Amino acid sequence: IILHLNKMCATHNFTLVLTWSEEEAARYLETFKAYEGKDASLIQKKKEVIFTEQLSDVLGSVRSVNKTDASQLLSQFGNLKNLVSATMEELRQCPGVGDKKVMRLYDAFNKPFSSSTASKRKEEKERLADIERDIAKIEGEGSDDEDSIN
Repeated sequence: IILHLNKMCATHNFTLVLTWSEEEAARYLETFKAYEGKDASLIQKKKEVIFTEQLSDVLGSVRSVNKTDASQLLSQFGNLKNLVSATMEELRQCPGVGDKKVMRLYDAFNKPFSSSTASKRKEEKERLADIERDIAKIEGEGSDDEDSIN
């Protein structure tokens, strides 16, 4: 029945509103009537124009970090660059920010976005560690040769 209603509404340029209850339908109709003939910008989300509001919104996207935490972090570190480069210990010193928030913030700033990037970084670190071990081994052998000459 809903499929048939949907097709009929689409062909006759009607709006179909499905609700769970009569009360919910009434709220939708009241809202439609209240905003009838008004500019759509009234119901759209307002854009933040102040930099601190934008920054608070970005920090608020980290799970459990609210706008109060964001403003506290910004006042503590001064700017986003200092906040992003902060260590976990420095983040812990911020009042009102607990261990879970510190961990989530630190991970958001330092962990890669995708697992493929993470595996590439891990491989690169392992390769560098192997090279460093080889260099240390060669340097160690070179010092043994010098000791035998002297």
